[in-house]
Amino acid sequence: MSSAKRPETEASQQGQTQTKQGLPPELHGVLKIYSDRAAKRFAEAEGLGARSRLVSNLRGTSFGAFVICGVSALVRAHGAPWGWAALALFGVFLVLVTWHNRVIELEQMALRWVQVNRDAITRNGSRFRDLPNDGTKFSNPLHPYADDLDLFGKASLFQRMCTAHTTFGQQRLAAYLMNRAPMTEIRQRQTAASELRDALDWRQELEALALAVVDPLGQAPSVDGTSPKDKVDSKSQASRAVALDTEPLLSWAEGAPGLSKQLSVVIVAWLLPILSVSVMIAAGIRGWGPSSWVPLLILNALFLLTCRVYVSSVFAAISTSQGVFLRFGPMLRLLEELRPEAPMLRDLQAELGSVDGEPPSVSMRQFARIVSWFELRHNGLAHPLINTVLLWDVHCVLRLEAWQRRVGKRLRRWFVALGELEALASLASFAHDNQDYALPVISDEQAHFRAEGLAHPLLSSANRVANDVELTGPGNALLVTGSNMSGKSTLLRSMGINAVLALSGSVVCAKQLAISTLAVRTSMRIRDSLDQGVSHFYAELRKLKGVLDATQGAVPVLFLLDEVLHGTNSRERQIGARWLLSEMLRRGGLGAVSTHDSGLCELPPHLMDHVTQVHLRELAQEGELVFDYKLRPGPVQTGNALRLMRSLGLEVPLD
Repeated sequence: MSSAKRPETEASQQGQTQTKQGLPPELHGVLKIYSDRAAKRFAEAEGLGARSRLVSNLRGTSFGAFVICGVSALVRAHGAPWGWAALALFGVFLVLVTWHNRVIELEQMALRWVQVNRDAITRNGSRFRDLPNDGTKFSNPLHPYADDLDLFGKASLFQRMCTAHTTFGQQRLAAYLMNRAPMTEIRQRQTAASELRDALDWRQELEALALAVVDPLGQAPSVDGTSPKDKVDSKSQASRAVALDTEPLLSWAEGAPGLSKQLSVVIVAWLLPILSVSVMIAAGIRGWGPSSWVPLLILNALFLLTCRVYVSSVFAAISTSQGVFLRFGPMLRLLEELRPEAPMLRDLQAELGSVDGEPPSVSMRQFARIVSWFELRHNGLAHPLINTVLLWDVHCVLRLEAWQRRVGKRLRRWFVALGELEALASLASFAHDNQDYALPVISDEQAHFRAEGLAHPLLSSANRVANDVELTGPGNALLVTGSNMSGKSTLLRSMGINAVLALSGSVVCAKQLAISTLAVRTSMRIRDSLDQGVSHFYAELRKLKGVLDATQGAVPVLFLLDEVLHGTNSRERQIGARWLLSEMLRRGGLGAVSTHDSGLCELPPHLMDHVTQVHLRELAQEGELVFDYKLRPGPVQTGNALRLMRSLGLEVPLD
């Protein structure tokens, strides 16, 4: 448990200078690892950028020479040598295109490695709230605990631990945090995350590949001399906040082919280019005029026009957002090449299967290769000519549809498996970066929650204060009293967020934690609703009823209630709060209730046997209030509301 203050120091996002004040020694080592890795990849990206610019210039030169030779072959009386030269130059151009795409891909991958390590530095500092993946899209005020425990949104647990970038990975990590899993699955996640914890290179490669889904660097870079530093530093964090929607691609893949099922279209698509090229070669050799081949090009153009709508729809489906193929293929390769011992990881590998004896990554490479040729559409100079002569776009679609028939309906299953892998990698990264955290002991024994050195994971190690908390069985509760700002709410949130972490399969911010499978339920942060006519007090009643109703289920409830019924008068509040607590204990729930109202401590003897009273308090030092956030036995004896008022200049009498 800790104060509400946030740390003032963090590692530099650029990974070059690290501010070590207030950071534990183990975190210094983690930050240095990420800083060194970012610097290495940055130097690699600079070298690849220079090579990319050189190959780009050669590519442009070869295409210009191809056009000149091609035109000369068509207009000169004896154009055969020019024609052969044009064919050779076109071959050189295609080789350079392939080479340039490869260099661009390597440069982009190096830049993503840089970003992955910079994100890791940010994630382990106080500015983790600036990371783009904050999980806001998963926020749900009606969820039984997500809002109260800051699972999603700015400065949230999701933002602190998420290394997933695909939609499937983020959805799966959110599901880990929002839904209680069976104990066997929790233990399987723990085993899988523990195995991936020290596989830093492997995890970062997975993240770098997944980053291409939303990374602006996924677009082909310009050839204007832009340096890798400019490309990384100019990148908008907001542009990575929303993972690319894969549904257009999946809908196309799971659908039925459109062109290839029409036999007449397939025949014409092959016949016209062969005829056009043959006539153009003959015209160059025999000196025929343009009238011999222009009508064929017009016929080709008309055929393209009839297919234009369908071809455009396919192109839009596979090039959504960034215009490049999603990098799921290399991610699948990583999973295929993994040699796991954890049963959950082995099951993910088995889920992939094969297509005609080939692993999924091979099928995805075939798809990527087809898409790379389709991207000739982006070349405003070469595309119109090549497309008209060879019906390039139509043949790309025919190739894609052949792939679609073989693989399409398996695609979603592969992506879901990768999402599970990303979620497990997030748990592993969280454990790697917080080596002082403990792996909780999960059991199906009677309901219990026993923690040593429990603290809040979203607060810096410099500011958080750890406490021991114990709930020994069902029907037991802590009654936490204390003055204002003493840390009561933070204690309850520390219990709740670590319970969520434990039940998701993660490590926890504690020296030790033993917990049974529990259903977490909270009532802390109450939001009224003007548009629905719901008052603050009524909103709290509905939330409390939800907590109470959950205690009727088969799974024991861990309830965390902060300042119960503070929207009504003192007498009714005490009566209502005592009844609520007694009902939850009678139904076998366990948890904690915080209040600064000492009247709630006056419980009947039969309840006091099941309630442990603890308190937090302030200390007066040189006339100022100081909070140490340490949990002490018994009820609080003093309050500080009047002294806080006076500290703000409000001259209220103290007695």
